[in-house]
Amino acid sequence: MTLQDGVNGAESRSRRRRRWPWITGGIVVGLIVIGTVTGGGKKDGDAKNPTPSSAAGEPSKSADSSKSVSAAKPKAKPVAETVLSESGSGIKSTAKFKVDGDWDLRYSYDCSAFGMQGNFIVQEGGNPLGAIYLNELGKSGADVTHLHDGGTRFLEINSTCSWKISVIDVP
Repeated sequence: MTLQDGVNGAESRSRRRRRWPWITGGIVVGLIVIGTVTGGGKKDGDAKNPTPSSAAGEPSKSADSSKSVSAAKPKAKPVAETVLSESGSGIKSTAKFKVDGDWDLRYSYDCSAFGMQGNFIVQEGGNPLGAIYLNELGKSGADVTHLHDGGTRFLEINSTCSWKISVIDVP
């Protein structure tokens, strides 16, 4: 072994020793990034409702007690709302109304003044080819039709009978 080989060997060993801090640092940074991205082992509930801690060094409340506090607050249930009520006889277009999604069309009709069976038709307003929601033939009737297409609408009613309708926005 020559002097040159000894010097080159020492240089290569020192280079290897200098690489390990970089490799270790890269691993640590990688673990930090992974921990940050995945939430560091916290559950979804922990991130949204962190357990409070006191600055005076008092122990923090347990997760079970914080859950019981939030469970004590009941959420208000949405209630159905009547957005349109109309009555009449013959042909009529209703006022516009807005429903968010599901809605009920409650109706009744009475043809006793007509003296025989009559027709009661309710269809989507403003569109001659629009949806026909009801088409009843009889002396009288009452029922509800459940619909599932929200938006701003109006109805066109065509009947030889007297009638009542109401539109209920169902939550």
